[in-house]
Amino acid sequence: MARKPKIQGGIQGIRAQFLDAQQVLDEKKELVDPDANLLRNGIKAGQWEGAPHHNMPPDCPITVLGKKGETIYVINAIGELEEITRHDLPTLLRIFSPFVNYVFWAWPAWSKAKGEPGSEGYVPPKVERVQRDQAWTAIIGEAGRKGLFDPQNNVRGRGGWKAQDKFIWHSGKHLFSVDIKTDKNNRATDWQLQAAKPGDYDGFFYAQDNDTVHPWQTPIGVNDSPAHIILQDLKSWKWERPYIDPIFFLGWIGSAFLSGALDVRPIMFTMGGAGTGKSTLHGILRALFGSALYSTANTTAAGIYQNIRQDSRPVAVDEFERKAQGQKEQAIIELARQSYSGAKGYRGGANGDGTEFELRSSFIFSAILHPHLGVQDRTRMIILNLNALDKDANATQPLIKEEWGRMILRQIMDGFHDFYWHILPKWRQILSDQRLALDPRAIDTYGTVLACAELLVGEQGLVDAGMHQDPTADGVRLDLDMLVETIEAATSADRAEQVPKWQEVIEKIMGAKVDAYKAGERQTVGGIIEALENDQRSDMNIDEARARLALIGLGLRDKNKPCRGYALAIPHNDDNLNRVFADGEFNHGGWTLALKQAPQTIVPRELSKADKTVKINRVAKTVTLVDLAGYDERMEAAG
Repeated sequence: MARKPKIQGGIQGIRAQFLDAQQVLDEKKELVDPDANLLRNGIKAGQWEGAPHHNMPPDCPITVLGKKGETIYVINAIGELEEITRHDLPTLLRIFSPFVNYVFWAWPAWSKAKGEPGSEGYVPPKVERVQRDQAWTAIIGEAGRKGLFDPQNNVRGRGGWKAQDKFIWHSGKHLFSVDIKTDKNNRATDWQLQAAKPGDYDGFFYAQDNDTVHPWQTPIGVNDSPAHIILQDLKSWKWERPYIDPIFFLGWIGSAFLSGALDVRPIMFTMGGAGTGKSTLHGILRALFGSALYSTANTTAAGIYQNIRQDSRPVAVDEFERKAQGQKEQAIIELARQSYSGAKGYRGGANGDGTEFELRSSFIFSAILHPHLGVQDRTRMIILNLNALDKDANATQPLIKEEWGRMILRQIMDGFHDFYWHILPKWRQILSDQRLALDPRAIDTYGTVLACAELLVGEQGLVDAGMHQDPTADGVRLDLDMLVETIEAATSADRAEQVPKWQEVIEKIMGAKVDAYKAGERQTVGGIIEALENDQRSDMNIDEARARLALIGLGLRDKNKPCRGYALAIPHNDDNLNRVFADGEFNHGGWTLALKQAPQTIVPRELSKADKTVKINRVAKTVTLVDLAGYDERMEAAG
């Protein structure tokens, strides 16, 4: 039976809330902007060292980052990243707001004195305007001194990030991190939460933005984490793989907090019809992440990256349904695929300027039927299928308390050191077991979510959720043999659907219909070859097979000439094959590129020019040979 964790309350909870209130009070003390005619640190208006434009004035509220082309990049007085292309007074006042008096003090234009000094009624000069051109000259000069600045490479927005070996959570107004000590086994101890204003850190500039979730002020251990309750609640859904799908979903939650701090960001897809609880799952995410989650439906790829910008906040797309054409959906899937590894993307602009972006967000989708997914998508994605809930399920919908998301965030921050050095490497090693036959990308995908799940609930929580415990170990340890069997069962269907491109080409050709009839039906390429191989039970011979295959632009070589079995000769270019692959990714000779990726036992490489030249319809063509015996052996071995 699962243990119920003791959620932090009492004195500890009161202390966390007191620290929250203290932080708010400290923030309110910071806004000071004296009159421009008063001295600032003993300096009179316009008389600071280097005035008016040899350098920037002291204690300047803005930070000039650099320039790119005609654009100057600054962090304005409230911490926002701004792209400056206009050098007028309103822009100047906007980037310094609310410290407007500072602009008048730094670049003053004085009124005339009234009367003579010492005489009755004498009025000394006062600051009444801003020397706008002097101010912009100073800012432009500083941008030139700072040099080239690319916001995609140098700026980080809200979300989770990794700086050296430390995890940083950028809430919008604060950078949070945890200082730790380590024991002799390199395990973290003594967790101290630190908060700082956004700014330069480890070569990146963290730009201020609207605030999101803050971590809980006091440490959260694995035994008092609300993740245990969430995991048990998730088990009430009707998952296709109830023994592991809830763990995958919880692990994705952890990875979504980490996002930019991870090497890869696994993509999650929940799929099921009406009444399966997909929307309720998205409601759980909104409750945990709050405004840190970018939740949307009926969106576009441009809408996502324009809203996320430099953030690493998680992205949830609901009602992401399969469409007949699906270009919009494919663009979003491509965006999620780029975000998986943090690859750069480029988009053209209306004015001819290109837009470069780099996403490091964790994506989750939900739909009744998911859009078309290629092999490159499936290896980065975990698909969770849902069945209809019981009719009375609404009566027991889970309640997510307001502070649980903050507690989980703090737990992730406290546990990042052990996650990075111990938990994630352990899961990568487990999933590298030869019995699983997972490729490196699948190891990264499944290993990341399983490691995040262990970070949140520990091995005890995984056992409580249904994984097998090693009865021979001292303490709680997972049974590795049973774990391998569990993951093998969970991933076998997904791996079976991940057909490589070369196999897609061969299967497409085998299923193509030829303009030749037998018993009143059009034959397929595969049917003709099967009839040839069963020549003792049919009247098909190799000459007849060649004649029929030539109708679709294919050739055929006999056994042992040069392959072990019959060899299907597929020309590099052919109008008939273009019709077979019409409007697909393999059109216009793309099938040849895909076939080059097949194993040599199926597509032999070291062949003579004569072997690779076959007459089809009396025309000598350069072909790719597919050894059908090798192909059959490969398919039989794969089941």
